[in-house]
Parts: sequence; structure tokens; C-alpha cells
Amino acid sequence: MVQLLCSHKVYEKLKQELSKYQIEVEPDGEWVLVEHGYDIPHGKLSVVFDAIDYMDVVKLLVSGVREDIHLANTFTGLSENKFAVMEPRDVLYLEAGIEGITAYTKSNHYSIKETLQYYENIWAAKGFIRINKSQIVNLLHVKEIIPWFNSRYVLRMDNQAELEVSKMFSKKLRNTLKM
Repeated sequence: MVQLLCSHKVYEKLKQELSKYQIEVEPDGEWVLVEHGYDIPHGKLSVVFDAIDYMDVVKLLVSGVREDIHLANTFTGLSENKFAVMEPRDVLYLEAGIEGITAYTKSNHYSIKETLQYYENIWAAKGFIRINKSQIVNLLHVKEIIPWFNSRYVLRMDNQAELEVSKMFSKKLRNTLKM
């Protein structure tokens, strides 16, 4: 479905990431992802990207091309030896810990599969944003944004949890919310 015109190193990384979302890499795909500096093919929809930004291309494809997939609209979590099927809008935030990824809702928390990177990519269009190396937050459930020292913020959530936005991710939060 996607053709890649890029260096071998970037090709391998992109192919691996795209396979996680069942996006096939083919020599004559409908779309072409072209690393900056390579020739853009005529007559095909092409996306030109810098090698360092290859994950942004994956996010673009996952949020646009794959948006209609059931997995993007629901997920399964485990709590107290019971599985629950939920929608992303019910999640306040996701957190990576020693025992894996945990999804927090207003009333409970659930162990879930995959990685934070997976959910960050697939739920970006649903209002989720990474705030530090171990947490992704649903902006719809942020009750207050409190300026903190050293260009950081604290987010107070609907369930009264307070999450710190690291300095590295503060700029992305400001840009996203036009602050």
C-alpha cells in the first residue's frame, strides 16, 4: 500500500513501524514516502520528510489512513482479572510503569497491551498528547493547567490527579493548545 524512497536505514525503521499498524510496504504502492533528497515520483501521492522525522510520517499515516479501524476506536484493558472494552475518550491518561502500560479512567485503572508510542500515534487525532517520557494525557480531561517552575506545567485532571509536563514536552503542549 505504501512505497518507500529513502535510505536503507530509514527504510528498515519505517517498514518496522508501519508493520505494527498493518500498513504494507510495496515497491509500487499507492502512496510514496520520500526522504528529503530523493526524487519524487510523478503521478503518485507523495509525502516528503526529513530522515529525523520519520516517526511523524508514521503518525500521519496512522491518524489519517488508519483512522477508521476498530482498534483506534476501542481497546481492551484488564482490571481485577476482568477485561473491559472501552473507548479512548474514557481514558484520562496512560502511564508506563514497571508492570507495563496502565490506562486511568475516572473510576478505575486498567493494564493494557502495546506501547505508549503506539497509543500516542493512533490516538493523536483524538486529543492525546505526550507530556513526559512515561505519560500520555487526554486533553479533554484536563481540568486545569498550572504554570510550574523552569518552563514546565502541572495538569490537574478530572479525577484530581496532578501530572507534570516535562520541559521537553512543554513547547508541544503550548503549540497544541495555542498558549
